[in-house]
Parts: sequence; structure tokens; C-alpha cells
Amino acid sequence: MKTPDPSKYNILYLDSGSGIGGGQRSLLLLLKLLDKQRWTPFVGCLGGSPFAAEVAKTDAQVVPLSLPEAHNKTDKVKRFTFQDLFNDLRQLRVILQLHRVVKQHAIALIHANSLSVALLGGIVAKMNRIPILMHKRYATSYGILDKICEKLLSRVILVSEATRWDFAPEAKQMLIYNGVDLEAFQASQAEVDALRSELFLENTKLVESESALPILLGVVTRITPEKGIHFLVRAMAELKKTSLNSAVDIKLLIVGGPYFQKDHDYMASLKQEVADLEVEDSVVFTGFLPDTRVVTTLLDIVLVPSIIPEACPRTIIEAMAVGKPVIATPLGGSKELVTPETGILAPPEDAKAIASAIAKLAADREQLAEMGKAARQRAEHLFSSEKNTALTEVVYTELLT
Repeated sequence: MKTPDPSKYNILYLDSGSGIGGGQRSLLLLLKLLDKQRWTPFVGCLGGSPFAAEVAKTDAQVVPLSLPEAHNKTDKVKRFTFQDLFNDLRQLRVILQLHRVVKQHAIALIHANSLSVALLGGIVAKMNRIPILMHKRYATSYGILDKICEKLLSRVILVSEATRWDFAPEAKQMLIYNGVDLEAFQASQAEVDALRSELFLENTKLVESESALPILLGVVTRITPEKGIHFLVRAMAELKKTSLNSAVDIKLLIVGGPYFQKDHDYMASLKQEVADLEVEDSVVFTGFLPDTRVVTTLLDIVLVPSIIPEACPRTIIEAMAVGKPVIATPLGGSKELVTPETGILAPPEDAKAIASAIAKLAADREQLAEMGKAARQRAEHLFSSEKNTALTEVVYTELLT
């Protein structure tokens, strides 16, 4: 067992890391900004995964573990199946792995980035009498598993009020919104122009003057049914029926790719619906774009049409960071993030309402600019990664002293 450095504490972060979503991106940012004079980070995740590769680029040490993979969420309310639970239980052997890691690296605190790893890490934390906290990044219910997990945890960091457990003590739960690096998450005009030219290479009028540019709407996410992207396609069809269609050129960018097989099927259905509704000239499938910073800056309006509650969509806070208004559904944390000054909340699964919201913003570029300024101000107030990292470190200090 390593002799601990009395001037700092070793923290073990746990994440299944079978993909890189908003939760993983938030954790990577935390690892980047963490005060390394006080904390030494170790990250337990699936070895050889894309997430492990990204962690390896930071100062943290990757600890390969046989953690449960991300669940294939297929329902608006039920976020796991019995098969998911069975697969997780089969991997209880990871408890012994975790126990060895805690001893080997003199871990002082465990920080779990999801429920499944919090359940496993909680058992190990109890065995070793060390504190454990969980970043609660989901707004739906896991029922009895939530209540079991709460008993194992020393503290819970909420990423929105929508993630609060009503059955857990208030003192155990602390609200810290997801953060974004407000200075680094900025793209230059040259980067934006380059992406615009790449996406619209055949349409030269797009780069002639700012007044000739279309209003670019965009959804930047994993392509999956619960994101409600099909309602955006239908909203574009609704917009074609309005007078705005001849007055303003509006294009929808669908940015992202599928992950599970159901997502591939969904992507195919989206493309078929675009063809059936005859909106091919208004909808662009860009595929996965690695630099969300540039694509978010390119957009005029960011869309988050989820049909299930999301805890604290990074898409929204990143849009605000670059001064873009947002149209979202009032589910989960989205209704906390988007205000009347920074965007519009439209009813879920309602293409006409989404079309109406788009029309209201697209018809007034001055309004877009004002909302963008308000969005940036809100990001500076609530979503600074430096501030939110410091708040997280306060939680660590409270648990370790």
C-alpha cells in the first residue's frame, strides 16, 4: 500500500465510461480544473474505452475496472430493465477489484459519476470506512435502487433541483450545476466560417453577407428516440406551411451519431421522415462533430426537444456559454436553466408548438441577439466551471475533515 502524502488526498472517481456523454464530459472538465496541490485523482472506468482514452490525456491515473456498462434506456420513465440489473449484479466481482484499488492507492474518498457505480462504490466505501459522494446526473426514478444508494452515500451533488431526492435529508444533498469553461468554450470567427463552408459547400450564397445567412437551428446530441428529434423534423414541415418560409431561410442541423442499435434504427427513421415530409432542403444531418464548441457557436438557436426529463443538459449550458438562445421542453432540469430572457420552453412532443417557438425567434434577429447576451450573462452567473469546481472541492473538504 502506498504511503499517503499528508498534504493531499487521493480521490477515486468511478464511471462506467462505455461512452462519452454529458456526464463524462462534465467529469473530464472537473479533472482538468481540480486543484492538484490538494487532490490526486484516480479514475476507475472500463479499460480501453473511449472515456479511458480521454482520461489518459489529463493528469489523472486510469484504473481499469470491470464496471457495468451504460444502460440502454428505452422508456420515458423506467430507466433500466431487469436484464440491466442482472448484468450489473453479475459484475459484483468488481467490489473486490475496488477494494484492492482503495488499499493500493490509499484512497481517501470515492466520487461516483452514476448510480450503478455508486452502489458498488458505496459497499467498498463502507468496507474501508471512507466517505463516498455521487454526482446525481439523472432526473428520473430508479425506485428502490435510489433508496439503497442513498443509505450508502455520504453526500449527493445535484446537478439541478429536478434531480433532488424527496426522501433524502436536505443536508446530504447539495446543488452544483454543471459547469463550462467560459473562456475556452469560445470559437473564433475563422473556425465558424470554416465549418459553415464545410457544411454548405454547394450553397455559395450562405457566405456572401450576414443578412443572406440562414437562421441555423441545431440539436447537438446523441441520436436516440428520447431526445425527441423527430418532432423537430415535423416542426420544419410545419414551418414550410407558414409565410415565414418565404421570408426567412431556416435550416435545421442534426448534429450527432447513434450509439445503441435502437439509435441506428432511429437515425434511419429520421432520414425517412425527412424524405416523406419533403424537407430535405431544410434539414442537414452532419453526423458526429467532435468540437461542439465550434458547432454551437455556428448555430443561431439551440434546440433541446427531449421527451424525457434530463438532469442538466450540457447542450443548454454550452449554448448559453456562447450566447445562444435555447428552445427546450420544460422537463427535468431544462425548466430551471432556460428563462424567458434566454429562450422558450415548448410543450414536449408538440411539433406545432416547437414550430411556433422557432418562428417567433427566427423572425427577429435583434431579439436573438438580446437573448444571446442574456444567456451569456446567465452562464457567467451559474455555469462557470471554475466556480463549480471550487464548490465541489468544498464538499470534499467537508467530508474529509
